[in-house]
Amino acid sequence: MPNVYTRTGDAGLTGLFGGSRVPKQDPGVEAYGTVDEANSAIGEAKAVAMDESVRATLHGIQQRLFVVAAELASDAKGREILANTVGASDVKDLEDLIDMCQVVTGPQREFVVPGRDVPSAALHRARTVTRRAERRVLTMSETIEVRPELIKYLNRLSDTLYALARLTEHHHDMTMIEQVVRTAVARALGAASSVPAGITIPGPATAQAYDLASLKRMAEAAEAKAAELGVPIVFAGVDAGGNLMLLHRMADSLLGSIDIAVNKAFTSAAFKLPTSALKDASTPAGELHGIQNSNDGRVVVFGGGLPVFIDGRIVGGIGVSGGTVDEDVRIVTHAISAVQEAR
Repeated sequence: MPNVYTRTGDAGLTGLFGGSRVPKQDPGVEAYGTVDEANSAIGEAKAVAMDESVRATLHGIQQRLFVVAAELASDAKGREILANTVGASDVKDLEDLIDMCQVVTGPQREFVVPGRDVPSAALHRARTVTRRAERRVLTMSETIEVRPELIKYLNRLSDTLYALARLTEHHHDMTMIEQVVRTAVARALGAASSVPAGITIPGPATAQAYDLASLKRMAEAAEAKAAELGVPIVFAGVDAGGNLMLLHRMADSLLGSIDIAVNKAFTSAAFKLPTSALKDASTPAGELHGIQNSNDGRVVVFGGGLPVFIDGRIVGGIGVSGGTVDEDVRIVTHAISAVQEAR
């Protein structure tokens, strides 16, 4: 096994892939060295990431950064024999990832101060090092030809790391809020139960147990109950990520009920609790005062929303709006009970 030290750089020169040698302070060396710094910073973020999918994503990015650095560390002869270089498809992959993150976090509305939690702080640090790497590559391009795809990739990468940092912060905030909510609700009820609040659908934890067909049956049951009460309502169902799966509106229901029903479903899935459980905690004297203003105002703190569990695992939430709070609760409870009874 060769030694780590070679002594070949003692004179201040380093070798490029292809055989030529350049000063260590050469702009090209500075460029690929900074890309290596960015790779190491991303590795640090990967090491502290709490989400397995984020770790896998960062690992894949690191593999592509090795290719970027290799191209920057090559002379003309070396570049001719490089394979699997970074191209337009890699840039598109990063753009798609940014778009997916923004679906969850929503548009940026204010400056982000790094340091919300350790994983997001590490991603922000990796983002800034990547920005510096991009600047060094641009400096290199003033005297040495650099393919535009490399610059585009580094530019999108810093944006990607920013999007991942915001996503990590969002998950951190949701986890903290959920913990506070559960503590507050347990205290209000006088019992700290580990069993999730809400309605549980019996049966195997499969996608078929909570899908569009089952939501349509719930909506039909909700409409039947609403007609019995003489209340036109809107029924909404979301998946475990809060994404809308079904929206059912009765004739003559209020337009305002559409957003409220969707937000009730979102709230119940996001906090894994009936929306009514947040009422007392959200008052000025409650432990969660102002929670209804979080998540861009999507949090509802009155009855009509229920989380749906399968074998203790959250799979989504449903919401009803159109009547009084008591009527909405009766309708949404009837909707899910009707599906339970049919099983």
